[in-house]
Amino acid sequence: MTERNLPWPEKHRPTSLSEIVGNEDVIKGLWEWIRAWMVKIPRKRAALLIGPPGIGKTASINAIANDMDAEIVEFNASDKRNKANIEVQVWRSATQQTLDGRFRIILLDEVDGLSGTSDRGGVGAIVKIIRESVHPIVMTANNHESPRIKDLLKHCQVFLFRPIEKTHALTILKKIALSNEVEIKDEIFDTIIARSGGDLRAAIADLEAIAGGTMSAGDLGLGIRDVSRGIEETLSRLFMTTDTTVAKNVVSQTSVDHDQLLLWLEENLHHHLTTPEELENGLEALSQADLYLGRIMRGQNWKLLSYTYDFLSAGVSSSRTETPYRKVEYTRPDWPLLIFKGKIMRDKKAELVSKLSTITGVSRSRAQRIYVRDIEKIIESNPKEIQKFASWLDLKTSAFR
Repeated sequence: MTERNLPWPEKHRPTSLSEIVGNEDVIKGLWEWIRAWMVKIPRKRAALLIGPPGIGKTASINAIANDMDAEIVEFNASDKRNKANIEVQVWRSATQQTLDGRFRIILLDEVDGLSGTSDRGGVGAIVKIIRESVHPIVMTANNHESPRIKDLLKHCQVFLFRPIEKTHALTILKKIALSNEVEIKDEIFDTIIARSGGDLRAAIADLEAIAGGTMSAGDLGLGIRDVSRGIEETLSRLFMTTDTTVAKNVVSQTSVDHDQLLLWLEENLHHHLTTPEELENGLEALSQADLYLGRIMRGQNWKLLSYTYDFLSAGVSSSRTETPYRKVEYTRPDWPLLIFKGKIMRDKKAELVSKLSTITGVSRSRAQRIYVRDIEKIIESNPKEIQKFASWLDLKTSAFR
């Protein structure tokens, strides 16, 4: 296949660090770690690049190798990476000098993909090779929480990559469009970027599809392909970006309603917002969204719904300032979602919920979810408390049963 006929993500793969966008500080640290090998072997002989697909992990290594005129030996996802193959193939490349004296970089792509019986012992073999390697070993992984990389972390210098920001992605896409002599409207660029969720490789592939006529923004293409996105994919896409415009597009494209999204976010926020400041900001955004929902339900002023969506999208995504994105398994909320679909007024506890909502200043859904459940637990452990709650809320005791 000639370069002209290559898929655009390959055709436009960066060949130098000057062509890489995003993650500047991370890549600078990676460059310095590799350069240190020219002086002496560092204490940690391997680097682990962690981050979602399509954000430049492998491209950065190849660009560094080109800039240094280094030999790069790559073992990618298509290789058989069981213990025997690793011990023979990777060990040979890592422990033997090059014939021409060139600097060598060993690249093990997607090490978190090691799984199953065919890969048994693979991680242990990699650790052994790291200890004996005379060349820098660079590995990539998509999932920070993968049990397959747990044993590798203590042997590696870890570099956390973030999704590509909108401004950087836009620069690259426009440059590619210009080099291929295609005209793309600005709104199409915006849609491509919003759909990509920070995955530049996917964005370039979509750009090629648009330019080639195999996809259009007006038919079954960009805006529609993900319109039925499920709740777990919506959460993943939302937390993948810190760009508020992208986040708003993610939420606007989902089929999940605002009540469900709020509840799922509350249940899973801590997976992506791990520092106290991030978590505080994220919970504040959810709190504001919930307050607007309460106002909507009390006054039936649905014009306020746009503010709810702003807090659920931009407010939540922009709260992640330090924690790198990682794939996680989301937890389904452990209370019935049906009560948040307008059925609460038909519930026998509607009066109790209404009272608690008014007193606490939160939406009825939140009052039901948090306060009613707690009150029920208190009464269950001490039935005499029912009189105190009934008196406090000016309700009959039957409202608590």
